[in-house]
Parts: sequence; structure tokens; C-alpha cells
Amino acid sequence: MAEWVMGLISVLLCLFEGYCIQSFFGGFAVPKLCRIRNAGWAAGIAWIVIRAFSQGLFSDMDSVSLIIELLFTFCTLFVFCVCWYRGNVLLKIFLAVQFISLRELSFWAGYSLLYIGNEMIEVLVHKAGTSAAEYLPVAAGILSCFGAVLVVATKCALLFVSTRKIAGSYCNKERGRMGKEVLFYLLPSVAGTLVSVLVRLLLITVTDGAPVLLYEKYPVLYLIIPMIALVLLGAIVFSFRIYQNMAALQEERAEKIILENQITQMQGSMVEMEHLYDGVRSVKHDMKNHMAVLQNLIQKKYSGEDEEIRQYFEGMYQSVEQLDSRVHTGNAVSDAVVGSKFRYAAKKVKGIKLDARGFMLSDAVTIKAYDMGIILNNGLDNAIEACMKMREKQPYAEAYITIRSFRAKNMYFIEIENSFDGMALFDKESGLPISTKEDKEVHGIGLKNIRKCAVKYGGDMDCIVKGNRFTLSVMVKS
Repeated sequence: MAEWVMGLISVLLCLFEGYCIQSFFGGFAVPKLCRIRNAGWAAGIAWIVIRAFSQGLFSDMDSVSLIIELLFTFCTLFVFCVCWYRGNVLLKIFLAVQFISLRELSFWAGYSLLYIGNEMIEVLVHKAGTSAAEYLPVAAGILSCFGAVLVVATKCALLFVSTRKIAGSYCNKERGRMGKEVLFYLLPSVAGTLVSVLVRLLLITVTDGAPVLLYEKYPVLYLIIPMIALVLLGAIVFSFRIYQNMAALQEERAEKIILENQITQMQGSMVEMEHLYDGVRSVKHDMKNHMAVLQNLIQKKYSGEDEEIRQYFEGMYQSVEQLDSRVHTGNAVSDAVVGSKFRYAAKKVKGIKLDARGFMLSDAVTIKAYDMGIILNNGLDNAIEACMKMREKQPYAEAYITIRSFRAKNMYFIEIENSFDGMALFDKESGLPISTKEDKEVHGIGLKNIRKCAVKYGGDMDCIVKGNRFTLSVMVKS
């Protein structure tokens, strides 16, 4: 009966480990066949199969067999990660090493609790009389099962908490990739795995020709080994969380740099707009003088006077044309930003169609100039970049950028539509497009800043893709 119970406990333990591994791996990587329903559960199923094979192949309980089983488990788990999940090799090494280390340390932290069950059995044997001798095997079996359940429950609790803590601390913008920082992550994990290997090697010693467990020879290890395991578990979890917090701070610093650059650009745009308006006022001021000259020309009566008047009118028209921003949104800052970005787009993308006739700002829209500048600067920068990238792949494709705005009930919408190459990957958590640039810490922040501005005014942001058309829709309360 006790053997059946122990077998059932082993099966339940394997199933729970499968659940933990699929939850842990799913927090870091996406399956290659993500369109298949319940594809994430493949990790749990693979773990159960790996454990079944390893227990069948390495049934001996000597130290060498236990170490070979550990190496076999790591290799097969790593191969599964390479075949099933997207991402680079460093991430897959991290997942395999990290989970095996957490599992081993959780086991050794709970294994010492067998001491409680063994002590209870010894107390039962010493105190039980000869009359109760026939019941001793049953009672000993029950206590053994109790000790095994205690060990398994402790191991499951530690494994569940540690995997959840690490997966929950992961804050990378793009799942499936890790850089050189993985070496820092793996230091405590490798240390924990080596400690586990060392304990496995020394677990069984030979005394007077008979195998003896190290725990029986040195009972103090029932306290020392779980303490070492718990310390290493804490080091793995907290070192990963600390590094992720450092990465988040670095990202905030990068966002701050981007915002400072945007403020500088906005200040330049506002200065440009002020110069433009000063020029318009200057032309208006000199209009009387121009009219006086025209009157004198009209009064002249000599041949060619009509041609001279025509040339003068043409020169005056060109002067006014140069001062006109050609973008009229009803707001000086928006005129400057859109006009500046449109001029830049016309230089970078030949033949691009630019249209802002449908974009108007009224006094009812209470968006501050600073926030409006962030929305337009980031949105137009992304649109121009998308058109440039499309032209690199398709030199003769039609490129365009259109800005429009409209009101629906008490909401005000700003939409920036542009052509692009049709290739867009979206992050499942944020719903934002994933930047294709190598420097992920700096690039890809613009859309987040737009969303922050929209949320600030009780709205939100959405990205809509239809074929080769990309639309950034920003909604705010008017």
C-alpha cells in the first residue's frame, strides 16, 4: 500500500513540475507555433516525458547515475527549448539551467524534512510494545508516506514561488531575447546546480563495506543542506529581480533622454514658428508701402509699364509664399511641428504625398502644447521612418502621410496614417509594434510616450494595420 502511495506522490509531483515549467517558460518566450491552441502546455508535457525517460534509463540510485540523469535532463530540456520556442540561444540556456537549478535546490531544501518522519518511526518502534508489533509495519508505512508528502509539499511550494517570482520580475520589452546579462543571471543558478551535484556525489558513502547515507553519518547536514539550498534560492530570485529593476531604471533614463530631446525639438519648432509669424507681421506692416509703390507704377505712362507691374506682383507673391507654412491647424505649435516634419519627409522620401488638411485644433481641445508636441513628433517620426524603410525595399511604392482629426461625442481623435512595407510584429502584453532597430532601450519608446499622453487626458492609443496601411489613432477627451 505504501508503495502505491509513494508512486502516486511521484506522479503528482511530476505533473506539478510540468505545470511550473510551462508557466515559467511562458513568461520568457513564445512558442514558434503560437497559433496552435494550448501551445504553451507543450513545455509541461515535454517535462513529463523527459522525467519518465530519465527515471526509466537511470533507475540506479548511485551518485554517478544521479549526475548522469541531471545532465540528460538538462540536454533534453535545452533541445526542447531550441526546437519549440522563439528567441536566441542565450535565453534557452538560461531557461534550462534556471529551472533545473530551482528544482534541485527546492528538492534539497525539502529533503531534510524526511528526518522528521524517520524520527517519528524510531519513536514509534521504541515506545511500542511487543503486543503492537503486528501494527508497526502499517504505522511505519503511514509515517513514511507522511514524510514523503511533507517533502513533496515543501518542494512544490518553493518551486512554485521561485518560478513565479522570477517570471513576474521579467520586464524585457521583447520576449524571446537575452544579451550578455544572462551570464550575471546564471552565476547563482550554476552555483546552486554545482552544490546539488556535490551533494549527490557525497550522498552515499561506504563504511565497513556497507553503503551509508551522508545524512546518517553526519545528522547536522539535515540542517546545513536546506539552509544552503534556501540561501541559494534567495540569491537566484533576488539577483534576477535586482537586475531587472536596474534595467527598468535604465529604460526610464533612456525615456528621459528622449523626452529632453523632444523638448529641445519643440522649442526649436516654436522659435521657427515665431520667426515665421514675425515675417508675416512684417509683410503686413510694409503692405502700405507696397501699395504706394504700385500706385506710382500705375500712374506712370511709358512703354513696358505693364510688364514691370507684373514682375513686381510676382516678386511680392514669392516673398509671401516663402513665409507661408502651408500647414494651418489652428494652433501655432502644431503648425510648426507638422510643417517641420513635412519638410523633413519631403527631403527624405521623394514624391511622398503629405496631407494635413483634415487636421484642425479648436479651443475646445484642451491638450497642452507640450503633450500635443509629443504626440505629433513621435507619431510623425514613426510614419516618416516607416515610409523610408518601405522605399528601401520597394523603390517605386506610393508613399504618403495623412493627418486628420475628428470629434465623436465627447472624444477627440487624432489619426496619423502612413504607408509601410506591411511587416509589423506586435507585443502581446502592450499591444504596441515591436521596434526593428537593434538598440531596443532607446527606440520603441515613442509610442509609449504617446500612450502616456493619451491616458493623461482620459483616452488611449491604438495601432491599426490593414495591408500596407498603418494608422496611429490617439483618442483624448475634448
